[in-house]
Amino acid sequence: MSIHQLSVVYQTDQDRLLLRVRTRDERLFDLWLTRRLMLRLWQPLQNIASAVALGAASKGTTVLPEARDMMTQTLRDQAKRSADFSSPFDDQALQRPLGEHPLLVAAVDLRHEAKGQVVVVLRDAQQRDLSLNLTPDLLYNLLTLLEQALVLSEWGLAAPSSSPSPAPQEAAPAPRVLN
Repeated sequence: MSIHQLSVVYQTDQDRLLLRVRTRDERLFDLWLTRRLMLRLWQPLQNIASAVALGAASKGTTVLPEARDMMTQTLRDQAKRSADFSSPFDDQALQRPLGEHPLLVAAVDLRHEAKGQVVVVLRDAQQRDLSLNLTPDLLYNLLTLLEQALVLSEWGLAAPSSSPSPAPQEAAPAPRVLN
C-alpha cells in the first residue's frame, strides 16, 4: 500500500483520535485510537523513532546518549519541512476496505525493519488489521500529527512541541494533514 495522505484528528464527542489513511489507489482507512491504547503506544512509538534516528545517524559512529533526543528532533524537523501539512484531507475514496465505520484499534504491533522502515500493524478485537509500512519521514510526520492531536485531547500524553509552531489561529484549528 502506498500512502498518499495521513490525518489525525481529536474527536471531542468520541474522546478518541481518528487516524485516517488514504492510499494513492484511492482506498480510505479510518481507525479509532483510544486514550487507553495511546497510553500504551505513545512511548514505544517515541522509542522506535529514536531507534530509527540512531540507525540513520550512527553508521560507523558512536552516539552519546545525550545526543539521541537531539538527533531524533532534528530528523523530525527535516521531515516536517518536506511535508505538506496545509492541503485538506481528501476523504473521497473508491474503496473503504475496513468498512464505512472506523476500525476500533485494540492492539498494535511495531517492528523496525533492517532498511530503516517501521511496520505498524493496527488490529481490532475481531483480528481485522491494517499494516502500514512507514519510511522514517512518514513515521516522524505521523508522530507530529499524533502529538498535535494528543495536545488537543488534553490526555496528558504529549506536551506542546518545543520546536517553533505556526502562529495561533483565531478559529478552531483545522485538522493537520500529511500529503
